[in-house]
Amino acid sequence: MMLYEKVPDVESSSESLLHSNSTPDSYEQHQCLRERKLKRAWRSLRDEWPRPARILLTINAALSIGLLCLYLHALWRIHSSPFYRAPKPPYSPLLEDGVIEYENKRFHPDRVFQMDPSPSVDKAWESILGPSDGIVRLPLSASQKLGYPSSEIYYSPGSYIYGVSMFHQLHCLDIIRRSFWRGHYYPNTSDVEYHDHRAHCLDFLRQAIMCNGDVAMTYWWNKNYTYIDENTGEERYTEEYLGMSKRERAYGTTLLWDVEHQCRSFERIQEWTRRHQLRDEEYWREAPNFRKAEG
Repeated sequence: MMLYEKVPDVESSSESLLHSNSTPDSYEQHQCLRERKLKRAWRSLRDEWPRPARILLTINAALSIGLLCLYLHALWRIHSSPFYRAPKPPYSPLLEDGVIEYENKRFHPDRVFQMDPSPSVDKAWESILGPSDGIVRLPLSASQKLGYPSSEIYYSPGSYIYGVSMFHQLHCLDIIRRSFWRGHYYPNTSDVEYHDHRAHCLDFLRQAIMCNGDVAMTYWWNKNYTYIDENTGEERYTEEYLGMSKRERAYGTTLLWDVEHQCRSFERIQEWTRRHQLRDEEYWREAPNFRKAEG
């Protein structure tokens, strides 16, 4: 009796064909089979997913890839930012309360802060020295987070005296301003007390300025070198400037500082200090003669 072998099913034997010692003809045949299977799979997908669904799927995939690229770019920008590389700032209740808000501000001369002593000048300085000179009351929980103890308010157990450094710096600047008119502001202050206070303020401001490290660029120019054309609104050089040599132009300039600086919002810090100020009604009722220690 003659035995017959069953002819293997072409599709089910595709894997064995792939790994067998096939001839070039059988390899091409296998490739054709794979292509036919892919076409059937595509037709099946096309039948099950109508055209609008396929378009929506493609759009979603493209948006996902785009969002991933944006995320990676933002991550790179954050990691390359100097703010990311900066050490974690020390605890401050103003940071915890989300008070700090950055803004770009252009510096401008304010003549009242450049004038000799007068009631209006003193009033202008008092307006920026902070509510209660920047002295605030903080609860024990905030004092513990700060890590350095301060005096407890004797008539208000559980509250502690602290000061916002910005207002202490402004106070010191005002002390130095007043030192130019010592006879007017400190007629009865001893030489030792006067010089010690001034020396402290100079050193404190020196370190504060170095700490803040403002990197905005000042510049040398003469504002008489340009004018605004009334017809076009463009800035143009004056005839005086155009007729000067480069050397004359350079010697005619002066240092200018009316440029943009990155600042923390003074108003938000002032408002927070006002909400937590020490010199409230209870202060004036319980400790009218209390004087904070300077140092």
